[in-house]
Amino acid sequence: MSIDKEGASVHTTVTTDLDEKHGFHSVSVQTASAPDELDQRYADMFKRHGRTDLIPMPSDSPVDPLNWPAWRKNVLLAIVAFHTMIGPLGAAILIPAFDELVVDLGITLAQAPYLVSIQILFMAIAPILISPLSSRIGRRPIYLVSAFFSASLALAGAFTQRWGSLITTRIFQAIVVSPPLSIGAQSVHDTTFAHERGKKMGVWVLMVATGPVIGPLMSGYLVQYYSWRSALYLLAGMNLLIFFLHLFFAPETLFPSRTSPGTPYSEDEVCLRSSWRAYTRFKVYDRTPFRAREFYGWLGMFGRPGVVLTTLAYAMTLMYTVALMTIFVPQVFGAVFSLTPGQIGLQFIALLIGAALGELVAGPSSDAFVNWRARSRLRTLRSQSSTHNISSEQNETVKSAVWHPEDRLILAPPGFILAIVGLMIWGVRLQEARAGVWNVTPDIGAAIALFGAQFGTTMCVTYTVESVSHSGVLVITDGEEQSEHDDAVREERTAEIGVFIGFVRHMYAFASPFYLSGAYTKMGDTRASGLFAGLIGVAMMMVIACIVWGRKWRTWKHAQS
Repeated sequence: MSIDKEGASVHTTVTTDLDEKHGFHSVSVQTASAPDELDQRYADMFKRHGRTDLIPMPSDSPVDPLNWPAWRKNVLLAIVAFHTMIGPLGAAILIPAFDELVVDLGITLAQAPYLVSIQILFMAIAPILISPLSSRIGRRPIYLVSAFFSASLALAGAFTQRWGSLITTRIFQAIVVSPPLSIGAQSVHDTTFAHERGKKMGVWVLMVATGPVIGPLMSGYLVQYYSWRSALYLLAGMNLLIFFLHLFFAPETLFPSRTSPGTPYSEDEVCLRSSWRAYTRFKVYDRTPFRAREFYGWLGMFGRPGVVLTTLAYAMTLMYTVALMTIFVPQVFGAVFSLTPGQIGLQFIALLIGAALGELVAGPSSDAFVNWRARSRLRTLRSQSSTHNISSEQNETVKSAVWHPEDRLILAPPGFILAIVGLMIWGVRLQEARAGVWNVTPDIGAAIALFGAQFGTTMCVTYTVESVSHSGVLVITDGEEQSEHDDAVREERTAEIGVFIGFVRHMYAFASPFYLSGAYTKMGDTRASGLFAGLIGVAMMMVIACIVWGRKWRTWKHAQS
Protein backbone atom coordinates (compact mmCIF):
# COMPACT_ATOMS: atom_id res chain seq x y z
CA MET A 1 0.00 0.00 0.00
CA SER A 2 1.16 3.52 -0.64
CA ILE A 3 0.22 6.51 1.47
CA ASP A 4 -1.98 8.57 -0.80
CA LYS A 5 -1.87 12.22 0.21
CA GLU A 6 -4.09 13.37 -2.65
CA GLY A 7 -7.00 11.05 -1.88
CA ALA A 8 -6.81 8.86 -4.96
CA SER A 9 -9.43 6.13 -4.92
CA VAL A 10 -7.17 3.16 -5.70
CA HIS A 11 -4.68 1.88 -3.15
CA THR A 12 -2.57 -1.24 -3.33
CA THR A 13 -1.61 -3.29 -0.31
CA VAL A 14 0.97 -6.03 -0.55
CA THR A 15 0.12 -8.86 1.78
CA THR A 16 3.01 -10.18 3.66
CA ASP A 17 3.61 -13.87 3.50
CA LEU A 18 3.51 -17.19 1.82
CA ASP A 19 0.19 -18.48 0.62
CA GLU A 20 0.94 -22.17 0.82
CA LYS A 21 -2.39 -23.11 -0.68
CA HIS A 22 -1.30 -21.65 -4.00
CA GLY A 23 2.44 -21.89 -3.42
CA PHE A 24 3.37 -18.22 -3.46
CA HIS A 25 3.45 -15.00 -1.50
CA SER A 26 0.41 -12.94 -2.36
CA VAL A 27 -0.63 -9.38 -3.00
CA SER A 28 -3.96 -7.81 -2.22
CA VAL A 29 -5.01 -4.90 -4.41
CA GLN A 30 -7.95 -2.95 -3.01
CA THR A 31 -9.96 0.01 -4.11
CA ALA A 32 -11.58 2.03 -1.38
CA SER A 33 -13.83 5.02 -1.11
CA ALA A 34 -12.33 6.05 2.22
CA PRO A 35 -8.57 5.96 1.62
CA ASP A 36 -7.65 8.06 4.64
CA GLU A 37 -9.21 5.55 7.02
CA LEU A 38 -7.37 2.67 5.35
CA ASP A 39 -4.06 4.50 5.17
CA GLN A 40 -4.10 5.52 8.81
CA ARG A 41 -3.60 1.93 9.90
CA TYR A 42 -0.19 1.94 8.29
CA ALA A 43 0.89 5.47 9.22
CA ASP A 44 3.30 4.37 11.96
CA MET A 45 4.80 1.68 9.74
CA PHE A 46 5.33 4.14 6.90
CA LYS A 47 6.89 6.66 9.27
CA ARG A 48 9.38 4.10 10.58
CA HIS A 49 10.23 2.16 7.44
CA GLY A 50 9.22 4.38 4.52
CA ARG A 51 7.17 1.56 2.98
CA THR A 52 4.24 -0.70 3.80
CA ASP A 53 4.88 -3.75 1.60
CA LEU A 54 6.83 -5.46 4.38
CA ILE A 55 7.14 -9.19 4.97
CA PRO A 56 6.36 -9.84 7.81
CA MET A 57 4.17 -6.97 8.99
CA PRO A 58 5.55 -5.25 12.12
CA SER A 59 3.33 -4.05 14.92
CA ASP A 60 3.19 -0.38 15.97
CA SER A 61 5.05 -1.15 19.20
CA PRO A 62 8.34 0.76 19.48
CA VAL A 63 9.99 -2.29 21.11
CA ASP A 64 9.02 -4.75 18.37
CA PRO A 65 12.39 -6.14 17.13
CA LEU A 66 11.22 -5.54 13.56
CA ASN A 67 10.98 -1.82 14.45
CA TRP A 68 14.45 -1.57 15.97
CA PRO A 69 16.80 0.94 14.33
CA ALA A 70 19.21 -0.53 11.82
CA TRP A 71 22.24 -0.09 14.10
CA ARG A 72 20.67 -2.15 16.88
CA LYS A 73 19.71 -4.93 14.47
CA ASN A 74 23.23 -4.98 13.06
CA VAL A 75 24.82 -5.12 16.52
CA LEU A 76 22.57 -8.01 17.47
CA LEU A 77 23.36 -9.79 14.18
CA ALA A 78 27.11 -9.36 14.72
CA ILE A 79 26.96 -10.77 18.26
CA VAL A 80 24.79 -13.76 17.31
CA ALA A 81 26.89 -14.50 14.22
CA PHE A 82 30.11 -14.27 16.26
CA HIS A 83 28.61 -16.62 18.86
CA THR A 84 27.55 -19.03 16.10
CA MET A 85 31.08 -19.07 14.72
CA ILE A 86 32.50 -20.19 18.07
CA GLY A 87 30.98 -23.69 17.75
CA PRO A 88 32.79 -24.81 14.58
CA LEU A 89 35.80 -22.62 15.47
CA GLY A 90 36.19 -24.40 18.81
CA ALA A 91 35.84 -27.80 17.16
CA ALA A 92 38.70 -27.01 14.75
CA ILE A 93 40.97 -24.92 16.97
CA LEU A 94 43.12 -27.90 18.03
CA ILE A 95 43.73 -29.21 14.49
CA PRO A 96 47.26 -27.69 14.29
CA ALA A 97 48.05 -29.35 17.65
CA PHE A 98 47.41 -32.97 16.66
CA ASP A 99 51.12 -33.88 16.65
CA GLU A 100 51.68 -32.26 20.04
CA LEU A 101 48.64 -34.02 21.51
CA VAL A 102 50.08 -37.36 20.41
CA VAL A 103 53.24 -36.69 22.41
CA ASP A 104 51.66 -34.95 25.41
CA LEU A 105 48.69 -37.28 26.04
CA GLY A 106 50.09 -40.54 24.72
CA ILE A 107 47.57 -41.15 21.95
CA THR A 108 47.94 -42.13 18.29
CA LEU A 109 47.61 -39.71 15.39
CA ALA A 110 44.50 -41.61 14.28
CA GLN A 111 42.80 -40.80 17.60
CA ALA A 112 43.46 -37.04 17.49
CA PRO A 113 40.70 -36.20 14.92
CA TYR A 114 38.13 -37.61 17.36
CA LEU A 115 38.38 -34.26 19.16
CA VAL A 116 36.72 -32.70 16.12
CA SER A 117 34.27 -35.43 15.12
CA ILE A 118 32.87 -35.97 18.62
CA GLN A 119 32.03 -32.28 18.92
CA ILE A 120 30.34 -32.28 15.52
CA LEU A 121 28.14 -35.21 16.59
CA PHE A 122 26.91 -33.52 19.77
CA MET A 123 26.41 -30.17 18.04
CA ALA A 124 23.95 -32.00 15.78
CA ILE A 125 21.96 -33.57 18.64
CA ALA A 126 21.85 -30.90 21.37
CA PRO A 127 19.74 -28.28 19.49
CA ILE A 128 16.85 -30.76 19.38
CA LEU A 129 16.38 -30.16 23.11
CA ILE A 130 17.31 -26.48 23.18
CA SER A 131 15.03 -25.09 20.48
CA PRO A 132 11.69 -25.79 22.30
CA LEU A 133 13.10 -24.12 25.41
CA SER A 134 13.92 -20.93 23.51
CA SER A 135 10.28 -20.48 22.48
CA ARG A 136 9.33 -20.33 26.17
CA ILE A 137 12.04 -18.32 27.87
CA GLY A 138 13.44 -16.48 24.85
CA ARG A 139 16.79 -16.50 23.07
CA ARG A 140 18.76 -14.22 25.40
CA PRO A 141 18.94 -16.44 28.54
CA ILE A 142 20.05 -19.39 26.42
CA TYR A 143 22.79 -17.35 24.75
CA LEU A 144 24.08 -16.15 28.13
CA VAL A 145 24.18 -19.64 29.65
CA SER A 146 25.78 -21.01 26.48
CA ALA A 147 28.60 -18.46 26.41
CA PHE A 148 29.35 -18.66 30.16
CA PHE A 149 29.58 -22.44 30.35
CA SER A 150 31.44 -22.66 27.04
CA ALA A 151 34.13 -20.43 28.54
CA SER A 152 34.24 -22.54 31.72
CA LEU A 153 34.55 -25.84 29.85
CA ALA A 154 37.22 -24.54 27.47
CA LEU A 155 39.24 -23.43 30.47
CA ALA A 156 38.71 -26.79 32.16
CA GLY A 157 39.95 -28.56 29.02
CA ALA A 158 43.15 -26.55 29.07
CA PHE A 159 43.99 -27.96 32.51
CA THR A 160 43.29 -31.62 31.73
CA GLN A 161 46.14 -34.10 31.91
CA ARG A 162 44.48 -37.14 30.35
CA TRP A 163 42.96 -37.90 26.98
CA GLY A 164 39.65 -39.09 28.47
CA SER A 165 39.24 -35.91 30.48
CA LEU A 166 39.89 -33.75 27.42
CA ILE A 167 37.32 -35.69 25.36
CA THR A 168 34.76 -35.30 28.17
CA THR A 169 35.18 -31.52 28.39
CA ARG A 170 34.94 -31.25 24.61
CA ILE A 171 31.66 -33.21 24.57
CA PHE A 172 30.04 -30.97 27.17
CA GLN A 173 31.42 -27.88 25.47
CA ALA A 174 29.82 -28.99 22.18
CA ILE A 175 26.47 -29.32 23.95
CA VAL A 176 26.51 -25.86 25.55
CA VAL A 177 27.97 -24.07 22.52
CA SER A 178 25.39 -25.50 20.10
CA PRO A 179 22.35 -23.19 20.71
CA PRO A 180 23.41 -20.42 18.28
CA LEU A 181 23.75 -23.02 15.52
CA SER A 182 19.96 -23.52 15.61
CA ILE A 183 18.30 -20.54 17.30
CA GLY A 184 20.78 -18.14 15.68
CA ALA A 185 18.77 -18.41 12.47
CA GLN A 186 15.62 -17.69 14.51
CA SER A 187 17.20 -14.51 15.89
CA VAL A 188 17.97 -13.36 12.36
CA HIS A 189 14.39 -14.16 11.35
CA ASP A 190 13.02 -12.30 14.41
CA THR A 191 14.60 -9.01 13.36
CA THR A 192 14.57 -8.96 9.55
CA PHE A 193 12.15 -8.41 6.71
CA ALA A 194 12.09 -10.65 3.65
CA HIS A 195 13.57 -8.01 1.35
CA GLU A 196 16.76 -7.86 3.46
CA ARG A 197 16.91 -11.42 4.79
CA GLY A 198 19.31 -12.75 2.16
CA LYS A 199 22.02 -10.31 3.22
CA LYS A 200 21.42 -10.77 6.95
CA MET A 201 21.10 -14.54 6.84
CA GLY A 202 24.22 -14.63 4.72
CA VAL A 203 26.26 -13.14 7.55
CA TRP A 204 25.10 -15.94 9.84
CA VAL A 205 25.87 -18.59 7.19
CA LEU A 206 29.30 -17.03 6.64
CA MET A 207 30.20 -17.39 10.31
CA VAL A 208 29.14 -21.05 10.29
CA ALA A 209 31.30 -21.68 7.21
CA THR A 210 34.38 -19.76 8.32
CA GLY A 211 34.49 -21.00 11.92
CA PRO A 212 36.48 -24.14 10.98
CA VAL A 213 38.80 -21.94 8.93
CA ILE A 214 39.44 -19.24 11.53
CA GLY A 215 40.11 -21.73 14.36
CA PRO A 216 43.33 -23.21 12.92
CA LEU A 217 44.36 -19.81 11.56
CA MET A 218 44.24 -18.32 15.06
CA SER A 219 45.85 -21.23 16.89
CA GLY A 220 48.69 -22.16 14.51
CA TYR A 221 51.42 -19.97 15.97
CA LEU A 222 50.06 -20.30 19.51
CA VAL A 223 50.57 -24.05 19.28
CA GLN A 224 53.97 -23.65 17.64
CA TYR A 225 55.43 -21.24 20.22
CA TYR A 226 53.48 -22.17 23.36
CA SER A 227 51.32 -25.30 23.58
CA TRP A 228 47.97 -26.76 22.64
CA ARG A 229 46.63 -25.53 25.98
CA SER A 230 47.12 -21.92 24.91
CA ALA A 231 44.58 -22.46 22.10
CA LEU A 232 41.96 -23.43 24.69
CA TYR A 233 42.85 -20.40 26.83
CA LEU A 234 42.11 -18.26 23.77
CA LEU A 235 38.83 -20.10 23.19
CA ALA A 236 37.77 -19.53 26.81
CA GLY A 237 38.52 -15.81 26.48
CA MET A 238 36.47 -15.53 23.28
CA ASN A 239 33.47 -17.20 24.91
CA LEU A 240 33.75 -14.90 27.92
CA LEU A 241 33.82 -11.90 25.59
CA ILE A 242 30.65 -13.14 23.90
CA PHE A 243 28.98 -13.53 27.30
CA PHE A 244 29.55 -9.85 28.12
CA LEU A 245 28.51 -8.76 24.62
CA HIS A 246 25.19 -10.57 25.05
CA LEU A 247 24.82 -9.22 28.58
CA PHE A 248 25.22 -5.54 27.65
CA PHE A 249 24.34 -5.21 23.95
CA ALA A 250 21.94 -7.99 22.87
CA PRO A 251 18.30 -7.64 24.02
CA GLU A 252 15.66 -10.31 23.56
CA THR A 253 14.38 -10.87 19.99
CA LEU A 254 11.45 -13.21 20.69
CA PHE A 255 8.26 -11.12 20.40
CA PRO A 256 5.14 -13.30 20.57
CA SER A 257 2.83 -10.37 21.43
CA ARG A 258 3.08 -8.80 17.96
CA THR A 259 -0.21 -7.26 16.82
CA SER A 260 -1.42 -6.13 13.41
CA PRO A 261 -0.52 -2.62 12.21
CA GLY A 262 -2.88 0.04 13.48
CA THR A 263 -4.10 -2.02 16.44
CA PRO A 264 -3.28 -1.45 20.14
CA TYR A 265 -0.13 -3.00 21.56
CA SER A 266 0.93 -3.91 25.10
CA GLU A 267 2.22 -0.97 27.12
CA ASP A 268 3.51 -3.42 29.74
CA GLU A 269 5.69 -5.01 27.08
CA VAL A 270 7.06 -1.60 26.14
CA CYS A 271 7.91 -0.90 29.77
CA LEU A 272 9.59 -4.27 30.21
CA ARG A 273 11.74 -3.91 27.10
CA SER A 274 12.64 -0.23 27.39
CA SER A 275 16.09 1.16 28.28
CA TRP A 276 18.04 -0.81 30.91
CA ARG A 277 15.12 -3.12 31.65
CA ALA A 278 15.70 -4.90 28.34
CA TYR A 279 19.04 -6.15 29.71
CA THR A 280 18.13 -6.93 33.32
CA ARG A 281 14.65 -8.45 33.17
CA PHE A 282 13.81 -11.96 32.05
CA LYS A 283 10.38 -13.29 31.18
CA VAL A 284 8.68 -16.62 30.60
CA TYR A 285 6.76 -16.13 27.34
CA ASP A 286 4.99 -19.47 27.26
CA ARG A 287 4.06 -21.54 30.32
CA THR A 288 2.37 -24.39 28.49
CA PRO A 289 3.83 -27.86 29.16
CA PHE A 290 6.27 -29.24 26.63
CA ARG A 291 4.70 -31.38 23.94
CA ALA A 292 6.42 -34.41 22.46
CA ARG A 293 6.03 -32.94 18.97
CA GLU A 294 8.31 -30.06 19.87
CA PHE A 295 11.20 -32.51 20.12
CA TYR A 296 10.49 -34.57 17.02
CA GLY A 297 8.47 -32.12 14.89
CA TRP A 298 11.58 -31.13 12.93
CA LEU A 299 11.59 -34.63 11.42
CA GLY A 300 8.55 -33.51 9.45
CA MET A 301 10.92 -31.45 7.31
CA PHE A 302 11.96 -34.71 5.65
CA GLY A 303 8.49 -34.65 4.08
CA ARG A 304 9.24 -31.40 2.25
CA PRO A 305 11.22 -32.19 -0.94
CA GLY A 306 12.39 -28.62 -1.48
CA VAL A 307 13.69 -28.32 2.08
CA VAL A 308 15.46 -31.68 1.96
CA LEU A 309 17.17 -31.04 -1.38
CA THR A 310 18.39 -27.52 -0.62
CA THR A 311 19.59 -28.54 2.86
CA LEU A 312 21.46 -31.52 1.41
CA ALA A 313 22.94 -29.28 -1.28
CA TYR A 314 24.10 -26.89 1.45
CA ALA A 315 25.58 -29.69 3.59
CA MET A 316 27.31 -31.44 0.69
CA THR A 317 28.87 -28.29 -0.73
CA LEU A 318 30.05 -27.13 2.69
CA MET A 319 31.47 -30.60 3.37
CA TYR A 320 33.48 -30.90 0.15
CA THR A 321 34.90 -27.40 0.30
CA VAL A 322 35.19 -25.91 3.80
CA ALA A 323 35.35 -29.11 5.86
CA LEU A 324 37.45 -31.08 3.37
CA MET A 325 40.07 -28.36 3.09
CA THR A 326 40.06 -27.73 6.84
CA ILE A 327 40.89 -31.41 7.39
CA PHE A 328 43.48 -31.81 4.64
CA VAL A 329 45.34 -28.51 4.70
CA PRO A 330 47.19 -29.47 7.93
CA GLN A 331 47.81 -33.03 6.75
CA VAL A 332 48.63 -32.54 3.08
CA PHE A 333 50.31 -29.13 3.16
CA GLY A 334 52.44 -30.10 6.13
CA ALA A 335 53.65 -33.28 4.42
CA VAL A 336 54.06 -31.91 0.88
CA PHE A 337 55.54 -28.49 1.68
CA SER A 338 57.18 -29.26 5.07
CA LEU A 339 55.36 -26.41 6.83
CA THR A 340 55.38 -25.59 10.55
CA PRO A 341 52.07 -25.35 12.50
CA GLY A 342 52.15 -21.56 12.20
CA GLN A 343 52.75 -21.70 8.44
CA ILE A 344 49.96 -24.26 8.07
CA GLY A 345 47.63 -21.86 9.85
CA LEU A 346 48.45 -19.14 7.35
CA GLN A 347 47.11 -21.30 4.50
CA PHE A 348 43.63 -20.79 5.90
CA ILE A 349 43.79 -17.09 4.95
CA ALA A 350 42.94 -18.05 1.36
CA LEU A 351 39.83 -19.91 2.50
CA LEU A 352 38.77 -16.99 4.66
CA ILE A 353 39.20 -14.47 1.83
CA GLY A 354 37.22 -16.63 -0.59
CA ALA A 355 34.32 -17.14 1.82
CA ALA A 356 34.17 -13.46 2.81
CA LEU A 357 34.15 -12.25 -0.80
CA GLY A 358 31.51 -14.85 -1.68
CA GLU A 359 29.21 -13.58 1.03
CA LEU A 360 29.91 -9.95 0.12
CA VAL A 361 28.40 -10.70 -3.29
CA ALA A 362 25.81 -13.34 -2.39
CA GLY A 363 23.63 -11.55 0.18
CA PRO A 364 23.09 -8.20 -1.58
CA SER A 365 22.73 -9.77 -5.04
CA SER A 366 20.20 -12.29 -3.76
CA ASP A 367 18.09 -9.59 -2.09
CA ALA A 368 18.32 -7.32 -5.13
CA PHE A 369 17.25 -10.10 -7.50
CA VAL A 370 14.22 -11.33 -5.53
CA ASN A 371 13.10 -7.75 -4.89
CA TRP A 372 13.38 -6.98 -8.61
CA ARG A 373 11.28 -10.06 -9.45
CA ALA A 374 8.65 -9.09 -6.87
CA ARG A 375 8.50 -5.50 -8.13
CA SER A 376 8.10 -6.74 -11.71
CA ARG A 377 5.14 -8.90 -10.73
CA LEU A 378 3.63 -6.06 -8.71
CA ARG A 379 3.89 -3.66 -11.66
CA THR A 380 2.12 -6.21 -13.82
CA LEU A 381 -0.60 -6.56 -11.20
CA ARG A 382 -1.09 -2.82 -10.93
CA SER A 383 -1.28 -2.40 -14.68
CA GLN A 384 -3.91 -5.14 -14.84
CA SER A 385 -5.95 -3.62 -12.02
CA SER A 386 -5.89 -0.19 -13.70
CA THR A 387 -7.58 -1.60 -16.80
CA HIS A 388 -10.70 -2.60 -14.82
CA ASN A 389 -13.58 -0.15 -14.63
CA ILE A 390 -14.02 0.00 -10.85
CA SER A 391 -16.02 2.78 -9.21
CA SER A 392 -14.75 4.58 -6.14
CA GLU A 393 -17.49 2.98 -4.04
CA GLN A 394 -16.49 -0.58 -4.87
CA ASN A 395 -14.06 -2.77 -2.95
CA GLU A 396 -12.30 -5.59 -4.72
CA THR A 397 -9.44 -7.78 -3.58
CA VAL A 398 -7.21 -9.27 -6.24
CA LYS A 399 -4.61 -11.90 -5.36
CA SER A 400 -1.56 -12.54 -7.47
CA ALA A 401 1.85 -14.16 -7.12
CA VAL A 402 4.46 -11.63 -6.06
CA TRP A 403 7.07 -13.16 -3.79
CA HIS A 404 8.33 -16.60 -4.84
CA PRO A 405 10.88 -18.20 -2.48
CA GLU A 406 12.33 -20.06 -5.49
CA ASP A 407 13.63 -16.75 -6.84
CA ARG A 408 16.34 -17.05 -4.17
CA LEU A 409 17.80 -20.06 -5.93
CA ILE A 410 18.03 -18.79 -9.51
CA LEU A 411 21.44 -17.17 -8.94
CA ALA A 412 22.86 -20.14 -6.97
CA PRO A 413 24.13 -22.48 -9.78
CA PRO A 414 27.10 -20.26 -10.76
CA GLY A 415 28.28 -20.54 -7.16
CA PHE A 416 28.25 -24.34 -7.34
CA ILE A 417 30.17 -24.23 -10.63
CA LEU A 418 32.86 -22.04 -9.06
CA ALA A 419 33.09 -24.44 -6.11
CA ILE A 420 33.68 -27.33 -8.54
CA VAL A 421 36.33 -25.40 -10.47
CA GLY A 422 38.13 -24.29 -7.31
CA LEU A 423 38.17 -27.78 -5.80
CA MET A 424 39.64 -29.22 -9.00
CA ILE A 425 42.37 -26.55 -9.10
CA TRP A 426 43.17 -27.32 -5.46
CA GLY A 427 43.44 -31.09 -6.04
CA VAL A 428 45.34 -30.95 -9.34
CA ARG A 429 47.91 -28.41 -8.14
CA LEU A 430 48.54 -30.37 -4.94
CA GLN A 431 49.08 -33.52 -7.01
CA GLU A 432 51.60 -31.71 -9.21
CA ALA A 433 53.38 -29.84 -6.40
CA ARG A 434 57.09 -30.40 -5.83
CA ALA A 435 57.93 -31.76 -2.39
CA GLY A 436 59.32 -29.09 -0.07
CA VAL A 437 58.64 -26.22 -2.52
CA TRP A 438 55.56 -24.22 -1.55
CA ASN A 439 53.47 -22.54 -4.25
CA VAL A 440 50.34 -20.46 -4.04
CA THR A 441 48.19 -22.16 -6.69
CA PRO A 442 46.43 -24.63 -4.34
CA ASP A 443 45.48 -21.67 -2.15
CA ILE A 444 44.04 -19.86 -5.18
CA GLY A 445 41.92 -22.92 -5.93
CA ALA A 446 40.78 -23.02 -2.31
CA ALA A 447 39.75 -19.35 -2.42
CA ILE A 448 37.73 -19.90 -5.60
CA ALA A 449 36.04 -22.96 -4.10
CA LEU A 450 35.09 -21.11 -0.91
CA PHE A 451 33.82 -18.12 -2.89
CA GLY A 452 31.52 -20.35 -4.91
CA ALA A 453 30.41 -22.42 -1.94
CA GLN A 454 29.50 -19.37 0.13
CA PHE A 455 27.71 -17.75 -2.81
CA GLY A 456 25.54 -20.79 -3.50
CA THR A 457 24.84 -22.03 0.02
CA THR A 458 23.74 -18.63 1.35
CA MET A 459 20.86 -18.71 -1.11
CA CYS A 460 20.04 -22.33 -0.21
CA VAL A 461 19.76 -21.59 3.52
CA THR A 462 17.72 -18.43 3.01
CA TYR A 463 15.35 -20.25 0.67
CA THR A 464 14.94 -23.12 3.13
CA VAL A 465 13.95 -20.75 5.94
CA GLU A 466 11.63 -18.64 3.77
CA SER A 467 9.87 -21.61 2.18
CA VAL A 468 8.57 -22.94 5.50
CA SER A 469 8.39 -19.94 7.85
CA HIS A 470 5.11 -18.05 7.98
CA SER A 471 5.73 -14.37 8.59
CA GLY A 472 2.63 -12.50 9.75
CA VAL A 473 0.27 -12.16 6.83
CA LEU A 474 -2.17 -9.32 6.65
CA VAL A 475 -4.92 -9.76 4.10
CA ILE A 476 -7.35 -6.88 3.60
CA THR A 477 -10.73 -7.86 2.27
CA ASP A 478 -13.59 -5.37 2.06
CA GLY A 479 -11.92 -3.10 4.57
CA GLU A 480 -11.40 -5.82 7.18
CA GLU A 481 -8.04 -7.29 8.10
CA GLN A 482 -7.40 -10.82 9.22
CA SER A 483 -4.37 -12.82 10.30
CA GLU A 484 -3.78 -15.64 7.85
CA HIS A 485 -1.25 -17.62 9.85
CA ASP A 486 -1.03 -18.15 13.57
CA ASP A 487 2.08 -16.75 15.27
CA ALA A 488 2.61 -19.95 17.24
CA VAL A 489 2.74 -22.04 14.07
CA ARG A 490 5.15 -19.59 12.48
CA GLU A 491 7.45 -19.67 15.50
CA GLU A 492 7.33 -23.45 15.67
CA ARG A 493 8.21 -23.94 12.02
CA THR A 494 11.06 -21.45 12.18
CA ALA A 495 12.48 -23.36 15.14
CA GLU A 496 12.06 -26.69 13.38
CA ILE A 497 13.89 -25.60 10.26
CA GLY A 498 16.82 -24.31 12.32
CA VAL A 499 17.16 -27.68 14.06
CA PHE A 500 16.78 -29.55 10.77
CA ILE A 501 19.47 -27.58 8.94
CA GLY A 502 21.92 -27.97 11.82
CA PHE A 503 21.24 -31.69 12.18
CA VAL A 504 21.75 -32.49 8.49
CA ARG A 505 24.86 -30.32 8.23
CA HIS A 506 26.56 -31.78 11.30
CA MET A 507 25.62 -35.42 10.69
CA TYR A 508 26.94 -35.17 7.13
CA ALA A 509 30.16 -33.65 8.45
CA PHE A 510 30.43 -36.26 11.22
CA ALA A 511 30.56 -39.07 8.66
CA SER A 512 33.28 -37.46 6.58
CA PRO A 513 36.42 -38.65 8.43
CA PHE A 514 35.40 -42.24 7.76
CA TYR A 515 35.85 -41.95 3.99
CA LEU A 516 37.68 -38.72 3.07
CA SER A 517 41.15 -39.83 4.14
CA GLY A 518 40.77 -43.19 2.42
CA ALA A 519 39.65 -41.54 -0.82
CA TYR A 520 42.67 -39.23 -1.01
CA THR A 521 45.08 -41.99 0.05
CA LYS A 522 43.87 -44.52 -2.51
CA MET A 523 42.84 -42.28 -5.40
CA GLY A 524 45.29 -39.40 -5.13
CA ASP A 525 44.59 -35.70 -4.88
CA THR A 526 43.35 -35.17 -8.45
CA ARG A 527 40.96 -38.11 -8.74
CA ALA A 528 39.57 -37.74 -5.22
CA SER A 529 38.95 -34.03 -5.79
CA GLY A 530 37.21 -34.90 -9.06
CA LEU A 531 34.94 -37.34 -7.22
CA PHE A 532 33.89 -34.78 -4.63
CA ALA A 533 33.54 -32.07 -7.28
CA GLY A 534 31.08 -34.40 -9.00
CA LEU A 535 29.08 -34.64 -5.79
CA ILE A 536 28.93 -30.83 -5.65
CA GLY A 537 27.54 -31.07 -9.19
CA VAL A 538 24.83 -33.39 -7.86
CA ALA A 539 24.07 -30.76 -5.18
CA MET A 540 23.68 -28.15 -7.94
CA MET A 541 21.18 -30.38 -9.75
CA MET A 542 19.17 -30.62 -6.51
CA VAL A 543 18.95 -26.83 -6.41
CA ILE A 544 17.91 -26.65 -10.06
CA ALA A 545 15.17 -29.18 -9.34
CA CYS A 546 13.86 -26.85 -6.61
CA ILE A 547 13.90 -23.90 -9.01
CA VAL A 548 11.76 -25.88 -11.46
CA TRP A 549 9.43 -27.80 -9.14
CA GLY A 550 9.77 -26.08 -5.76
CA ARG A 551 6.49 -24.17 -5.94
CA LYS A 552 4.61 -27.32 -6.98
CA TRP A 553 6.13 -29.27 -4.08
CA ARG A 554 5.08 -26.62 -1.59
CA THR A 555 1.53 -26.70 -2.97
CA TRP A 556 1.52 -30.50 -2.69
CA LYS A 557 2.74 -30.33 0.90
CA HIS A 558 -0.08 -27.98 1.82
CA ALA A 559 -2.63 -30.36 0.25
CA GLN A 560 -1.16 -33.25 2.23
CA SER A 561 -1.49 -31.22 5.44
